[in-house]
Amino acid sequence: MPKNQPHLSRPSNDRAMPLEELAENEHRFRKLVEALPDAIVVHSDGKIVFVNPFAVRLHGAETSEQLLGRDISEFIKPECIPVIRQRIEQCYATGVASAPMEVILIACDGSFVDVETVAIPISWKGAPAVEAVLRDIRKRKRAEEAADAIEDKYRKLFENASYGIFLSKPDGTLLDANPALVEILGYASREELLTRNLSKDIYEDVGVREAILHSYGDGTRADGFEAKWKRKDGKTIDVQISGGLFRTQDGSVSHYEVIIEDITERRRLEEQYRQSQRMEAVGLLTGGISHDFNNLLGVILGNADLLLEKTESDRQRRYAEAIKKAGGSAAQLVRQLLAFSRRQVLYPTILNVNAVVREVGKILDRLIGEDVRIATDLETRLGSVRADRGQIEQILMNLATNARDAMPSGGVFTIRTENTELGPEDVSRYSYVKPGPYVHLAVSDTGVGMSEEIRTRVFEPFFTTKEKGRGTGLGLATVYGIVKQSGGYIWVSSTPGVGATFNIYLPRVDEKPLPVVPNLQVRRQYPSGTETIFVLEDDDSLRQVTCEFLTASGYNVLQAGRGEAAIDLANQYRGAIPLIVSDIVLPEMSGPSAVSKLQVLHPEMRVLYVSGYAEVPVAQQLVARGAIVMQKPVLRVDLLKKVNEILHSHGAPA
Repeated sequence: MPKNQPHLSRPSNDRAMPLEELAENEHRFRKLVEALPDAIVVHSDGKIVFVNPFAVRLHGAETSEQLLGRDISEFIKPECIPVIRQRIEQCYATGVASAPMEVILIACDGSFVDVETVAIPISWKGAPAVEAVLRDIRKRKRAEEAADAIEDKYRKLFENASYGIFLSKPDGTLLDANPALVEILGYASREELLTRNLSKDIYEDVGVREAILHSYGDGTRADGFEAKWKRKDGKTIDVQISGGLFRTQDGSVSHYEVIIEDITERRRLEEQYRQSQRMEAVGLLTGGISHDFNNLLGVILGNADLLLEKTESDRQRRYAEAIKKAGGSAAQLVRQLLAFSRRQVLYPTILNVNAVVREVGKILDRLIGEDVRIATDLETRLGSVRADRGQIEQILMNLATNARDAMPSGGVFTIRTENTELGPEDVSRYSYVKPGPYVHLAVSDTGVGMSEEIRTRVFEPFFTTKEKGRGTGLGLATVYGIVKQSGGYIWVSSTPGVGATFNIYLPRVDEKPLPVVPNLQVRRQYPSGTETIFVLEDDDSLRQVTCEFLTASGYNVLQAGRGEAAIDLANQYRGAIPLIVSDIVLPEMSGPSAVSKLQVLHPEMRVLYVSGYAEVPVAQQLVARGAIVMQKPVLRVDLLKKVNEILHSHGAPA
């Protein structure tokens, strides 16, 4: 109540007011006090002497008589009494109304009532008194508590959100930031981050921020923008930005409230997925053409081989050798593509990688050059792996070749092995990793290294940094394919000017390795024999070349292009057929199905399968069961050597 509120006592001046006027004024003031929406309580010497109707209701009383004459301390919560007494004493001493204060009343039913009160010194019937004006603030308190609860709720959301959240001014000044944003940007504390400016310290490209601000236009939101931000340590991260704009009453921008998601890892995984999709596409393309292409190469190489045997002219012989050399290069290219696309036929055995490293190391000196020193660090109790020995050799040879090209001025080429485990940390980095025991093969060089852009593409087929004509770009792609087909993982780390390390992880098995038998140089003479060999191949030209290989070496040859025709011919043939050379994929009836029927007619029949890409799953099943499978195109010397080996080995037909 204002300081000049009318007193409820009769004026004490000497000028007497007419009785009628005095009564009229008192009646008017009493009506005013009774109609006020605030409670009026007058107390003198600590006793209540007057209450208006609102005060009666506020105290939960039925009539004013329940309050009059009682001590005010009965209706005040005990902890509030000292403050009330102090304010009343100040009022008496100064004659000035007190400042508003909050007090808790005790109603007649014992409940508590929150009020805001002002104490005003007055005179009541000639004695000093205090008029207390009390306003019920329970609704306001409930609203404040609800607002506090909401603020607390959203403050907790702000503090505990996994996304970064910040408030900023239009000029880039940060007003507030949550812990997630502090962590995303790598700062030690919120206070440290708030000293930074978005435009100057956070955005890699200030123009991007300006474009985002411009995009608000007349609206209040901007969503789904991406930008590159700078962390405290200087690293760049990718973020996705969504925010709201708030304006002052005059329409100017007050501040922005923005949510930030760190999408660096997502973008990295997406790029990995796109890269794998590109690789898979090349693999599918390779597989789609390799079967027929390998058949064609088999015909080319076979006829070149036969031509070399019969050609007398030196010029013609050179031509035939050129054809054979080109065909051999084409066959090697297809084998690399198949290795990359993980569609080669593998012959896995239990290996000790250290033994393979030592065996390959005997020829690495000649391959890698005199100015490169080869160092090894091999774990003495290295576990075993199940892999194709020739493929592991291919990995080492390809990585050695790559290292040699990366060290034109010399350096150190290092091969390390160790037993290791891939665990939760590795899974968090690469979601496709299966945790467990592995053999770690690390191949390092001290060469020129590679940039991040090159590192992310290094396993792509046909990607190369070499000058034109100095490589197909399939060496590392082949390594990648072999590792993947062997059930392992390969990652590369590199720094420009420092070198590169290829880390290969192959699943470790609890089996003893087989002894490593050195690969002997293939002798050029062709083994011969007189046995009957059945050739089952649907490609007419390739079948003809294969038959000529065998007949030239003295074998008796039966041939067919379809399974049913082979069965009819074998049923009519009365002699022994100790061996069949069969393609796996044939029209109408597969090679294995035809062979099983032929072996019923000729139980003595052993089997040599030849395979292209399309039948690889079947080929791997056959290998797992102990069958012998050769990958097309099959060179003459390799075919005759394998035929001789099978015919003169002992044991039941496969």
